[in-house]
Amino acid sequence: MRKAAPDVLATARAQRWDPAEVLRLLIAEEVIGRDAATRRLRRHSANFPTGKTLASWRAEDSTIPEPTQNSLVTLEWIGRAENLVIAGPSVINGA
Repeated sequence: MRKAAPDVLATARAQRWDPAEVLRLLIAEEVIGRDAATRRLRRHSANFPTGKTLASWRAEDSTIPEPTQNSLVTLEWIGRAENLVIAGPSVINGA
């Protein structure tokens, strides 16, 4: 909320917003910030690796068949509400 407040207040003054609209936007920014902080805290507490993206995925290092990898990368399975479970050894090669 602190980051957004100066811009929101300046815009509100210039456009003569209703005070309720100003509060709605500031509270929405606070909720977004708290959600992000909660995700970071939970990820850290769970000791999940961070900074990993599909862009850093090395398909040649995986035993998952290439067609399956290509299908997973599309993320279409998320929209279908399908679960994904991948089991096997975790190998870190200098990463």
